[in-house]
Amino acid sequence: MANRRKSEIFSSAWRGLFSSPRVIVLLAPFILLAPVWLAGKALYWGTPSTQFIPWWWQAWQTLRGGELPLWNPLLGMGAPLLANYQSGMFYPPNWLYFLLAAVGGLPWMAWGQAFLVAAHLAWAGWGMLLLVRRLGLGELAQLVGGLAFSLSGYLVARAHFLSVNAAVAWLPWVLLAAYAMVHARQGNRAVLKLGLLLALQWLAGHAQIAWYTLLLAIAWIAFWALWTGGWPRLRQSFLRFVAAALIALALSALQLLPTAEFLLHSQRAGQVDAAQAMTYSFWPWRFITLVLPNFFGNPGHGDYWGYGNYWEDAAYIGLLPIFLSLAALIGLWKKGRQRTLFIFLVALIVCAFLLALGKNLPIFPWLFEHVPGFNLFHSPTRFSIWAVFAMALLASYGVESWHRPKGGALYWSRLGIAAAVALLFSAGLAAFLQSLGRLSIPTTFFRAMAMAGVLALGAAWLNLRAPKGKQAASGKWTWLVAWLISIDLLYAGWGLNPGTSLDLYQERPELHAALRGQLGEGRLYLPADDERVLKFEHLFRFDDFYSEAPRSIRATLLPNINLLDAIPSANNFDPLLPQRYKAWIETLEAAPAVIKKDMLKHMGVNVVERLIPGEGASVSFEIFDALPRARWVDCARAVESGTSALEAVLSGDYDPVQNVIIEIPAAPTGTMCGSGAQGHVEILHASANRVQLRADAPGGGWLVLADTWYPGWHAIVNGEEQPIYVADILFRAVLLPEGKAEVEFIYRPLSFTFGLVLSALAWPTWFFLWRREQLE
Repeated sequence: MANRRKSEIFSSAWRGLFSSPRVIVLLAPFILLAPVWLAGKALYWGTPSTQFIPWWWQAWQTLRGGELPLWNPLLGMGAPLLANYQSGMFYPPNWLYFLLAAVGGLPWMAWGQAFLVAAHLAWAGWGMLLLVRRLGLGELAQLVGGLAFSLSGYLVARAHFLSVNAAVAWLPWVLLAAYAMVHARQGNRAVLKLGLLLALQWLAGHAQIAWYTLLLAIAWIAFWALWTGGWPRLRQSFLRFVAAALIALALSALQLLPTAEFLLHSQRAGQVDAAQAMTYSFWPWRFITLVLPNFFGNPGHGDYWGYGNYWEDAAYIGLLPIFLSLAALIGLWKKGRQRTLFIFLVALIVCAFLLALGKNLPIFPWLFEHVPGFNLFHSPTRFSIWAVFAMALLASYGVESWHRPKGGALYWSRLGIAAAVALLFSAGLAAFLQSLGRLSIPTTFFRAMAMAGVLALGAAWLNLRAPKGKQAASGKWTWLVAWLISIDLLYAGWGLNPGTSLDLYQERPELHAALRGQLGEGRLYLPADDERVLKFEHLFRFDDFYSEAPRSIRATLLPNINLLDAIPSANNFDPLLPQRYKAWIETLEAAPAVIKKDMLKHMGVNVVERLIPGEGASVSFEIFDALPRARWVDCARAVESGTSALEAVLSGDYDPVQNVIIEIPAAPTGTMCGSGAQGHVEILHASANRVQLRADAPGGGWLVLADTWYPGWHAIVNGEEQPIYVADILFRAVLLPEGKAEVEFIYRPLSFTFGLVLSALAWPTWFFLWRREQLE
């Protein structure tokens, strides 16, 4: 009987959802991405094809081989894969990709991206809708808040950055749980819920969004606690929040601990370089796009000409929601109790944009230098997520005071209609004069104004048809409001996440057949200048997402596209890179030709890729003389630091065939040699986390493996573990005994083991406590 009752409730709720305009919050994101997922295409522009799908495909191939995807041997002479935070290997929704790969291979995995992006946008909208409802606002307010947030320029324009898309979707859910925690009498259940939601966002794979959400949640909790209960509630809420954060840390430890280790050994071990940190600061002229989103064009339309890229400064929430948020600023000021909330939200918007402006104001540079946390990330414009949230919430409150105008309000409404008509007329006149050659302004100006005029007319008509006084909004009118906002935001975001045929991701063994024969056990290398031109002048231009046929991307083997064809590359396009690798590559690119040639030999590079000038994205492959991936040398010269090792390698008189430079801190420098009898090394088997070799060194010596040195690797020589030395700044070396030896390199990072144990204990404990709270 109880099960039947639950089934009836669920069925009734489901029917109620689809009879309510709130369903648009769930459907609109799937409409936005329909040209991709519904048409059987796949996302490709930017990081989907150069990072996310290659990472997940490599992880899937590793899992199929019977290993966990801890290490990626095909990028940068080896790099952590699971510890690469943005890969999101333990984020549960990402497991859908592995299921799709099991059913339909790489094409199905690639197809799943657009569907999951739409699902996260819908999840973000529904979370915002529930938050607005929890704040006591009505159905239309919930609808406006959900659409304004989920279809905002911030979320839609960045949707191709899949870890941002996943992480930002949890922001309203975290704030919803935080609000409930502040107001809960018994906080155990609320703490558990907040801890789970924080953990899911932390597993989603974007540290910057997670950090901004955490800061926003702290401000949100402090505001509601002080407003509703003063200092005693603030103290109680803070303790609950700390408990929730500790729960989240334990639940996500299997991801966070390996990532923390990687961070300590990465190029971001210190602070981000100041110039890099402020690369994407909010361009002040983009404030215009808060009401005219395509004023400077749109790369989805092929006509963007503004500063930098389009998506970093995108923050449009819809013209009608902007009007409603402005109405809220006026209406809330008249309501005593809500005035405090108004001040908080306005302060949040102002603070967000002051930080987002980055280098354009002295505030962020000062914080970068003096306050911990501000030096961790680049692109300060991403702080605008706070403003997008606050504006969407203000728009929801603006709905509550929306009624049919009369008196002075009616006069201003009619004046608004006249202004909209004038805007349309001006845009049409500008277009006409432009066609006659009498006017020379960017066409994006009058197109954006024309669209704004149409939307303003629609909003004005809805305003004149709004309910009278306290009269409830009719269903038809509410549906019309929902569709106007949806059409506005769908138009603004259309084309920003382009798709391509699944042919790009089909298995094509013939594509690089000749190259595979040339590579053998070696690696491919693409010079940095050629990589830059291929990316930003041909395949992934910022002004036009449809500038070249995406099918050519696969043939270029841009990093990390090489993973799709299992081509080992010395390049790496991961956000975190081993610090030594980063320093080596920077030295390589700046070195004279003779030194560069020697460094490439060290890296095992036997094919260098070149861009063919004047032929678009066409490339050629040049055979190169390289040292083998694994080699025997007789002598090792000990130095105390990486600096000394770099000097020795770049000295010009160093012979890597007979010698290796190893780092032994605080050890006396000198040379350690075998007897001089010729030795030999061969690789028997190589997989993601394991390299098996056989060595024959009659007089002893050293085995040098041209793979990146990194903590967590262990060397087993004839059944006994031996130390791995840092060789030639970047690589690995072990001391060989006299005679034959079986050598095995195994990647077993303690950070992953500890994280796995902690999370394996935390998840069952969380479910047990949650179940107990339900029963009590």
